[in-house]
Amino acid sequence: MMRLINRSKQSPIGRRACEAALAVHYERYGEYGVEKATTNYTTAVDGMKVIVEVVNRKCSYVATAMTGFRKLRNLPAQAH
Repeated sequence: MMRLINRSKQSPIGRRACEAALAVHYERYGEYGVEKATTNYTTAVDGMKVIVEVVNRKCSYVATAMTGFRKLRNLPAQAH
């Protein structure tokens, strides 16, 4: 069973946008999403456009709302 993880706990708009994106992502890929793949969704919540990034992990889908600035160490293309 794939776990649906919502990383937007600070803002209620981001939380609702992540829930909507996770529902669409799970409906599209089900239990078998390609691991380490990233998909961006644009959702409309209360008249605001919110971009949500969903990352496929081994046993979960992780959604993060892009509502503010990102730390440079959290950029997906950067190797550590």
